[in-house]
Amino acid sequence: MDEHQLNDPAHTTAPGSAAAPETAQPEVAEESPQKSVLRRLWDSTGYLLVPLVSVFLLLGVIFSLAWVPTGSMEPTLPTKSYFLGWRLPYFFGDPTPARGDIVMFRSEELGELLVKRVIGLGGDTITFADGDVYVNGEALEETYLPEQHITYPTGATEVFEVPEGCIFVMGDNRTGSYDSRAWLNPYIPVEQIRSRALVDIAFLPECTWKGVRLLT
Repeated sequence: MDEHQLNDPAHTTAPGSAAAPETAQPEVAEESPQKSVLRRLWDSTGYLLVPLVSVFLLLGVIFSLAWVPTGSMEPTLPTKSYFLGWRLPYFFGDPTPARGDIVMFRSEELGELLVKRVIGLGGDTITFADGDVYVNGEALEETYLPEQHITYPTGATEVFEVPEGCIFVMGDNRTGSYDSRAWLNPYIPVEQIRSRALVDIAFLPECTWKGVRLLT
């Protein structure tokens, strides 16, 4: 026997014992190229997912943010201001608003989204006398108007009987609003309501006032 092998500890064994088994090497799993790319993409952009989903839920389901392009709701909603609307009740609850609410809705007649104040509800009769609005024969108190006794019919109809499931709307700028008083179909189905205005945000130079305020 070769002397070198006798002195090599790697080749020595205790008398009567079997040779020590070789240590097994662990198998290493390798990601597929596609999974690797997706993992790197998630690691680099995944942190953006939560805020993006949150914004989508807030502005797509719970709230809406809309721009006011005209002065039909002056001075409550200044021209070129923004308002934050509450959408949730019109997705999951009774869509019927309260009288006096400011709502955003889709007008099928005009083919666009509008914002107006709810004056009449289903079953109401709306009339006008001496510049005031009457609901079912009683004068409507409108403290939100900049002036009193300035509301008159703007079309051929002077008496409006609101069908069930619909609303009758007007702008707060009564002398500068194209609304239910003049439309061919003056009644808006409640299913067309998209949100109720909660907060007005005005900051552009064209706004008649600037700031943030709650809408009641």
